Amino acid sequence: MSGMAAYTPGMEMSGGSLGLGLSIAVGIALGLKRKASDNRVYTLFSDGELDEGSVWEAIMSAAHYKLDNLIGIIDVNNQQADGPSTQVMAFEPLVDKLEAFGWFVQRVDGNDMDAVVAAFDAARDHPEPKPRMIVCDTKMGKGVPFLEAREKNHFIRVDAHEWKLALDALDAGRTA
Repeated sequence: MSGMAAYTPGMEMSGGSLGLGLSIAVGIALGLKRKASDNRVYTLFSDGELDEGSVWEAIMSAAHYKLDNLIGIIDVNNQQADGPSTQVMAFEPLVDKLEAFGWFVQRVDGNDMDAVVAAFDAARDHPEPKPRMIVCDTKMGKGVPFLEAREKNHFIRVDAHEWKLALDALDAGRTA
């Protein structure tokens, strides 16, 4: 494999500049649409990326081209490097804004996997020719009380002595 880039089947792109993932996903979805492909494009991005104009341009473009093969997921955890996302750049009412741009939108508890799976099912089954967005309200460190309570988890690492505490908290949550 020397000289070959690592490849994960189904993963076209990972990482890059803040806010460009949705734009790339729109381009891929539009290309698939023009090829009459039944494939879908999924893209995950954060509430902090809503600060970027390119995200809103991609939101507008996806609706314009009726990209019903595009499912976006926004992780709304209200944390970014510069502070709480809602204080850095207000984006609420997010669902209303996305719907006004022409998207089918659902808002769910992103830490509830049953709710997330149901939202994916509803997004895939939605009959209107429009892009779909799942807004996931999440809590960083969910299930680990000392991590949930941290004011800023964005760039904070878990120290060596905290790993056992975290694993014990998660194990206790599984048996409760």
